[in-house]
Amino acid sequence: MLKKRELLRSRQNPTVKQICALSDKKHRRESGLFRFDGVKLLSEALTERLDVRLVVVREDALPMLEAILEAAQNEGILSDDAVLPVSAEVFEKISEERSPEGVITVAAQMRDTHRELSAEDCRSYPASEERLLIAEALRDPGNLGTVIRSCAALGIDRLIISDDCADIYNSKTIRGAMGGLFRLKIDVAPAGSLPDLIRALSANGRRVYATALHSDAERIGEITLRRGDCFVIGNEGHGLSREAIDACDGCAIIPMREGSESLNAAAAAAICIWETVRAK
Repeated sequence: MLKKRELLRSRQNPTVKQICALSDKKHRRESGLFRFDGVKLLSEALTERLDVRLVVVREDALPMLEAILEAAQNEGILSDDAVLPVSAEVFEKISEERSPEGVITVAAQMRDTHRELSAEDCRSYPASEERLLIAEALRDPGNLGTVIRSCAALGIDRLIISDDCADIYNSKTIRGAMGGLFRLKIDVAPAGSLPDLIRALSANGRRVYATALHSDAERIGEITLRRGDCFVIGNEGHGLSREAIDACDGCAIIPMREGSESLNAAAAAAICIWETVRAK
């Protein structure tokens, strides 16, 4: 039988305040926790065996979720006291969704697979056989989430981002990633260190291509890519920094019809990912 706590009715309860505080990046960083809404993401988190600390369930949604939660407790994925039923009023205070499904999950950040690099880590970034994508200053969390989703779905092993990208634990990033965040390895490089990381990759035999307009840029479909080659995606509005472009081995462009605007960063990333995973 599902083990759960008594129904929580107070909007001023300390646990309620702590969950609400996870909407703030600073609090997420200090606590090492993050939150996300919805049944599908809860199921993905349990499947990937995340360290789920709390599952907040609106009282009317509990019958729908009882079987999945009970199975998770029986398998030791959820602790006996991890399920917290709350009143509709309390849930409304906590939820960030316009049409909430009645469940909010709080989990520990995945610090084994999501690493914060130091400047020295970037200068001596190790060689590996992993398929990579690099992103600089993707500040829209929805775009970053879609990039994460594409990486996880199409075969990228590790995403490397600069720390001025959106927070990977932002609720909009998580929603856009659709569970991909729980499976993908991600490295976050500190400010100004991404060019050093790119040069380290080149020193280890990888060719790194900036997605940027340049007099020597090659059309992406005409580059003979080798396994290990990778691309760098830039900011939605301003593209890549000059420092990142200069650190790369070359530039690639995605050909478009005359008169077309530049592609959305997430769409451009998907094309680069596809070319990367096709390389032999």
